[in-house]
Amino acid sequence: MTHPCYAVLEVVLTGPDEPLPADRVPFWAVFEHESGDVKRVPGFWDGDDRYLARFAPEDEGRWRWTTTSETAGLAGVTGEVNVAGAEPAEHGPVRVAGTFHFAHADGTPFRPVGATVYNWLHQPGERFAATVDSLTEAGFNKLRFMVFPQAGGYVEHFPELLPFERGADGRYDVTRPVVTFFRRLDAAVVLLQSRGIQADVLIYNAYDNGRFGLDGLSETEDAVYLRYLVARLSAYSNVWWSLCNEFDILDRSTARWDAAGELLAAADPHDHLRSIHNWVRLYDYNQQWVTHASLQLGQATEDFGRASLFRDAYRKPVVLDEIKYEGDVPERWGRLTGRELVHQFWIATVSGCYASHGESFVLDDGTLHIVAGGLLKGESPERLGFLRRLLDDVVGNGLDPIDNWWDASFVAGIPRQVYFQYLGRSAPASWTFRLPTAGMGIPLEVGDRFEVDVIDTWNMTIKPVGRSFELTDVRRNDAFAGGAGPVQLPEGEALTLRIRRLPQPAETDAG
Repeated sequence: MTHPCYAVLEVVLTGPDEPLPADRVPFWAVFEHESGDVKRVPGFWDGDDRYLARFAPEDEGRWRWTTTSETAGLAGVTGEVNVAGAEPAEHGPVRVAGTFHFAHADGTPFRPVGATVYNWLHQPGERFAATVDSLTEAGFNKLRFMVFPQAGGYVEHFPELLPFERGADGRYDVTRPVVTFFRRLDAAVVLLQSRGIQADVLIYNAYDNGRFGLDGLSETEDAVYLRYLVARLSAYSNVWWSLCNEFDILDRSTARWDAAGELLAAADPHDHLRSIHNWVRLYDYNQQWVTHASLQLGQATEDFGRASLFRDAYRKPVVLDEIKYEGDVPERWGRLTGRELVHQFWIATVSGCYASHGESFVLDDGTLHIVAGGLLKGESPERLGFLRRLLDDVVGNGLDPIDNWWDASFVAGIPRQVYFQYLGRSAPASWTFRLPTAGMGIPLEVGDRFEVDVIDTWNMTIKPVGRSFELTDVRRNDAFAGGAGPVQLPEGEALTLRIRRLPQPAETDAG
């Protein structure tokens, strides 16, 4: 048997007709690579007498597996699989790369330009599908959504399908998951995977508002659910984990959140990205279980120089997963214009951070896109897809602030390779060539030559200046191209300058 790298391999077993409670792992599948590497994968109940374990191998070669269990029929089953190269569009799970950025397991850089639809999983079929179609067309590559259904303001659709059976006392019995519910979740993740979209799964729900009672589970019940969820989804390469959106709405201790994060890290054999998202009170993203910071702060991208401070504080990738939304609701979080949201994305970009989009236009049925999804209607998605294409053209881990101590131009890039200088929503009439030189990386040298593109971030155009610039003066904090006249700009437009170093003759010969 040959199996592609990173693809889900299922071990399917027949077990007791009476399902084993989900508060214990029914069996383990232990996978051993010919190199000696071992992965221990939890199994789970999948309805009737069907039990599964899902594993996604990341190394080519021969893998042998065997099962262990206290239950007859689930123990001692063995198998072998030969793992070959990955499918062309599959690059493996996304993980941290270069301290502040992301890359797939095969080394392919990943630059998240995300979207948010909290209640997407629970929508009727037509809207459910239209959401993914619209996100794909716009070019978004990450979607944040909740497992549990949302209630509260602007929520107009309440699903009948819920994740757990109820016991005789009317309370949820988390040891008896509703398999139909979780199979729908599986299919949602697979659908996103087929479109090249990462599934940023929000595990717990701060927006129950007493409608479903799923926010009233005990810490022990939360742990049972988390283990079952991880066993089902962990093998899918496009999964990210987020413990909760606006975790501090729930009346839970910090110690309880810490313990849940540590359990998540320990339970996931595929080591996916992990975080937690705040409302007002920031979580301590220096916790070891956290792989990246998922932040909300309304002012973080209102101006230059703010967002990058979180990089210095946490020394991890920073994703500003809520920077307010494009929409028309009266609340302050949901009334940005498209131009304002695109502007804030660019500020996040030159801060060396990433951001997520959302739309809060009131739809005909009274809901919002960030709640229910459907077709996007704002002006920002197309421009954010354009930004993503520019980021994907960068060779390297990602853009870092070149002089984060203090440089008024707020240039980000990869030293001596590529630089982006965002001139804001209203550019000046001209720009004179200058680059910051402070910071780590390969230093600039006299004689380095550069080409410059003028990028209109709103009209989505890229216009080369048409001449090169050669450095004649390199100082401690600045580098200049002497004799190079100013570049004339379309004054008042939202512009970014892309400055790329040209190969030296010796480098061209060597290549």
